[in-house]
Amino acid sequence: MTFDRLMNVFKQVMPYANTEHITPESSLTLDLHIDSVTLLMLVLGIEDEFGIRFENMDNTAFSNVGDVIAYIESRQA
Repeated sequence: MTFDRLMNVFKQVMPYANTEHITPESSLTLDLHIDSVTLLMLVLGIEDEFGIRFENMDNTAFSNVGDVIAYIESRQA
C-alpha cells in the first residue's frame, strides 16, 4: 500500500520515469537519477500524500526506495 502510494508521487514528480521497473531496492541516485531538486519535489509530494513532515536532513539518509518507505511507515505509526 505504501509502495503504491509512493509510486503515485513518483509519477507526479517524475512523469518521464518508468515506474513499472522501480523496486524497493532501486537506488535513488544510481537507478532513478534523482538530483537535489527532484528530491525536494518528491519530499514535498510525499509530505502531502502521506500527511507527514520530514525532519531537517532526514532525506539525506535515503539511498534507495526502501529507505523512503521505511521512513514513511515509521512516521505514520
